[in-house]
This record gives sequence, C-alpha cells and structure tokens, in this order.
Amino acid sequence: MNKRKLTIILLAIFTVFILIGGGCYYWKIKIQKISEPTKSITEQAMEDVQKIAASTSANIGSSVSPNVTVPTINPIKTDVNPYSETNPFSNFKVNPFQ
Repeated sequence: MNKRKLTIILLAIFTVFILIGGGCYYWKIKIQKISEPTKSITEQAMEDVQKIAASTSANIGSSVSPNVTVPTINPIKTDVNPYSETNPFSNFKVNPFQ
C-alpha cells in the first residue's frame, strides 16, 4: 500500500474516534445539566403536594361538622306497597262490581 493512502486512512480513523469521543463527552455533560434541575423540580413538587395535603386535611376538620342537619331528600314512607302510586286512574272511576 502506498504511504499516502495509509496516512489518509489512519487520519480518517483517528478523526472518527475523536468525533465519537467528543460526542460522548458532550452527551454526558448535557444529560448531567438536564438531570440536576429535574431532581429539584421533582422534590419541589413532592413538597408542594405534601403541604397542600396537610392544609386540606386540616381544613376539612374545621369545615365539616357532624351537628349539621341534613335535609330529608327521600323521607321514609309508611306505605309499603310500591304500586299504590303508579295508577293515575285509581280515584277517577269507581268499579261497580267491587
């Protein structure tokens, strides 16, 4: 092989290794810069959630009282027959054969 071709091939291989090494170094630095704020954001979010949960649970005890009267939405009926109110014509006509 010619010395000139060998030199060009070795220079190309060396350049590729340098570029790969530089890319790995850049990627590592970039990942470290991104991951550091993410940890603090995550920790800050957890602290905020804990503070909100604590304040909410403290407020629930003061705003809800067992002495509050609840309106009767569905009062208990004394008539146990569920079909007594279904006939709209029950008082309309009297059956002579009854």
